[in-house]
Amino acid sequence: MPGAQSLCCHVHTATRVSAVFYLACNLLVGVDLTVGTVRGKDPLIISYTEQKPAHGYRLFDIGTNIMMLVLMSLSSVLVLISHRKGPLCIVPFGLFMCLDVALSLLSLFAAPWGLPGTPTYRNALQIAANLKGGVRLEGEELTHVTMIFGVVFVLYILLKVYMLQVAVRSYYVMKEAGRSPVYCADGNNVGVKLPSYDDALKMKAETLPPAYQET
Repeated sequence: MPGAQSLCCHVHTATRVSAVFYLACNLLVGVDLTVGTVRGKDPLIISYTEQKPAHGYRLFDIGTNIMMLVLMSLSSVLVLISHRKGPLCIVPFGLFMCLDVALSLLSLFAAPWGLPGTPTYRNALQIAANLKGGVRLEGEELTHVTMIFGVVFVLYILLKVYMLQVAVRSYYVMKEAGRSPVYCADGNNVGVKLPSYDDALKMKAETLPPAYQET
């Protein structure tokens, strides 16, 4: 089908790979958040403000992050079953990609705006300082960290835009395939919803005629 290719693979394949990658990242962020909460330390990936928030606000923030991670992971799982349930299962994943790109850009002005797992400049400085044994970065080292973060952030945005693009294209390709008309010999066309590949494999073959026997 024209327009169904993305780079070197089909848009359905690219969307499912994106969903698996997104799900794996969410699980890693969830583990980081859980370990940080149990140890009473700030997670490595999720950024908080410099000031120590109140206990109630901190619990609300952690609960919100966990809820977002669950919803983001659920949207990835829906993509993996979209070939059985239909193209609407791709919609939540596409919406999260739109939200992720928008909030990631806003996180440049305030780190807490980003969704859980969004790379932030504060986290980049923290990781670089930890690699140096907790020494504060200055001068040329700070410039290098800033440049590396800029490149990583741009690649992150481009990746999310690509994931959004293949999800949208996969939705329309799947929707178009579900209503493809079947043309008759007289030139008329009849709209028939064709079964998916997996459903076709499960269909029983038509009963064969009895074998010919001489009397």
